[in-house]
Amino acid sequence: MGKIKTILLADMNSFFASCHQSVEPSLRGKPVIVGGSLANQRRGLVVAASYEAKKYGVYTTMSSYEAKKRCPQGIFVLRDHGLYASYSAKIMDFLRLIGDTEVASIDEAYVDITKRVEDGMSVKQITAFIQQTLWDKLHMPCSIGVGPNRIVAKMAADVKKPRGVVQMGVKQYCSYFHPQPVYRLHGCGQKTAEKLQRNDIVTIGDLAKVDAYKLKLLLGMRGELLQRAALGQSSDVVDPERVKGNKSIGKETTFVEMTSSPEIILSTSEAMIERLAEKLQEKRKKARTLSIVYKLERGERSHTKSITLPDGTNKKEEILKQIEILYNDYIFEIPLYLYGVRLSNLEDVNVEQLSFDDLWTDFS
Repeated sequence: MGKIKTILLADMNSFFASCHQSVEPSLRGKPVIVGGSLANQRRGLVVAASYEAKKYGVYTTMSSYEAKKRCPQGIFVLRDHGLYASYSAKIMDFLRLIGDTEVASIDEAYVDITKRVEDGMSVKQITAFIQQTLWDKLHMPCSIGVGPNRIVAKMAADVKKPRGVVQMGVKQYCSYFHPQPVYRLHGCGQKTAEKLQRNDIVTIGDLAKVDAYKLKLLLGMRGELLQRAALGQSSDVVDPERVKGNKSIGKETTFVEMTSSPEIILSTSEAMIERLAEKLQEKRKKARTLSIVYKLERGERSHTKSITLPDGTNKKEEILKQIEILYNDYIFEIPLYLYGVRLSNLEDVNVEQLSFDDLWTDFS
């Protein structure tokens, strides 16, 4: 058997709202609501809300009109995707100082801290350092889950928010999560959960114990993956090259609730494209193939729609135009669980990357 690793997932709390609270101290401790149309709150939608606003029942995809009714003292701010991309880049580069880091989305990342633990640092010291540094430098709160693999770290990070730290082994994971509803399992979508419940698989523990053959008949190969997750089993590999490879780069995000809102999806798309275009320019590369990636249900395989250009581009405006065409042609107003943008078929081989020291000066 291989050695047991120590993997953490750092999850920024209320990321978009926290970015605004970071740059504008007067917003700290206030109910901040991001997105929506300030001119027409009946039509606008909430993209994010601070924890102070969430206490009043404000949530993502709610209409701004309803948010205002629930939280009259809420402070509405316009989206600022450049701000979010900038903060995300700084956070991820900081985490890379801790250990191999795999960016999971704009506001969360897996970090392999096995070597630091082997060298004598405790998990408590490492997680405290991460949380305190992000708070001191960026006023950015985060929750951290720690475990021997990715699924345990991911699920543990959701246990205590905001600013919690939860470490679990596989036995603790099973003890804590097995009594909980199957839809709480990461990777189990609403439709899958309903299908499982119709077959008397109601809790995560039920899923862990059900006959593997029955589950395969019910869900196919995906059933095997979900059962492994229910048992606290998954990969312990953190791939730092996931969004840095020469063949393609991309970003994706999972929505808290499924959304079909063009406003939310296209604003999310614009934020991703802004950062991806910056990465192409930093690397002196252009992309010829532009793709949207999406999931209609948790746990299913991603779908991809692409367009290949005659000539490569690294211009935000051109990429955004083509991605919007793909969105309108294929998934307009279709409810999505996950959405992402991927740029591939990259041209040029000369790569020029900024050092962390270059970026770190912006923290002060």
